Amino acid sequence: MKKDNLRGGIGLAVVLVLYHLVVFLIPFEREEAFWIAYGFTLVAFLVMAVALYMAFGKNGDARSKFYGFPIGRLGVLYGGLQIVAGLAVMALGYWVPWQAVLLVFAIGLGAAVIGMISVESVVEQIQVQDKKLEKDVALMRALQSKVNQMSAQCDSPDLKRFAEEIRYSDPVSSPALEAAEHELMAVVDQLQAAVVDGESQVIGVLCRRASAALAERNRLCKLNK
Repeated sequence: MKKDNLRGGIGLAVVLVLYHLVVFLIPFEREEAFWIAYGFTLVAFLVMAVALYMAFGKNGDARSKFYGFPIGRLGVLYGGLQIVAGLAVMALGYWVPWQAVLLVFAIGLGAAVIGMISVESVVEQIQVQDKKLEKDVALMRALQSKVNQMSAQCDSPDLKRFAEEIRYSDPVSSPALEAAEHELMAVVDQLQAAVVDGESQVIGVLCRRASAALAERNRLCKLNK
């Protein structure tokens, strides 16, 4: 992540240097519009740096980068448009009223900042929902993993049937399912002990109890949707 931030910073610095070479080597008229365009373009570079940091610099995991892509794209799009528009104003500054330049560039900057804030808010809400969903499915995923492991260790047809049933069950938990899931976990724990002890007859009985508990849990799950 630090290397990516360093690469991004170097890239922006190179573009900034090239921009200054173009601005000060080309004999533009140094009128009011020129300096307004120059100032807003420098701010645009800062906006791009902030947008790229918000998008890719906070977290290094792939999901965070994917969610942050719209923020980075918006910042870079604004920065690119501002650079092009700023150079155009510098070239035509003698004929362009500086008041119009100031108004247009201020509106563009405000729109970009508001857009980035809005996108960041949406991304935060999505991440909160993702974390909540991960927490909600954690229990059933753990049960599925435990039952699959037992199914691989034991040749019981009842256990393999139960493994299939739990595999295709809705994994999302909720407070309304707490009692049913607690009962299901207790039966699965007993089933695991029976598999370890090799009690084949008990395994069949417990698999049927687990299937009944799972069916009740799934029924409640459908009712609460």
